[in-house]
Amino acid sequence: MKIHLKRLALVLLLGVGPSACDSLGLTGGPESELEENRARWASLSLTSYEYVLRRGCFCTPAFIGPVRVRVERGAATQRTYVEVTEPVPTELWEFFPSVDGLFDILADAYERDAHRVVVTYDPESGVPLDVFIDYAENIADEELGFTVQVPPVPLP
Repeated sequence: MKIHLKRLALVLLLGVGPSACDSLGLTGGPESELEENRARWASLSLTSYEYVLRRGCFCTPAFIGPVRVRVERGAATQRTYVEVTEPVPTELWEFFPSVDGLFDILADAYERDAHRVVVTYDPESGVPLDVFIDYAENIADEELGFTVQVPPVPLP
């Protein structure tokens, strides 16, 4: 009888695939949390907005900010250093993306199996407000972080 119960348990265990786990609520994790918050952000349909981003990295101040990012119709169109009110050089624009770009950075970190990803999302908008990514445990100074200092504000 014990052998049959063990076989039955094994068959049941093997029969529970990923889709069954999803329906039972057994999956989740950071990638799922990312997608839930990305969907929350998308549900706002906010395509024209401004927000302020400050990056945390071992790099020069030009790469850190804070920078006011202006997004129009879904595309980042302007980036301005907040403290000196000067435009960010175009060759640095990629470091100050739209909010969708912030989600892409997180997705890339998970895809690259980063050693550590810590993120705090805004519970209402889903925007990643505070992020720290350590890509490799044994490598110094390759970490990346960013903070949304001023959440997205719709443009008139």
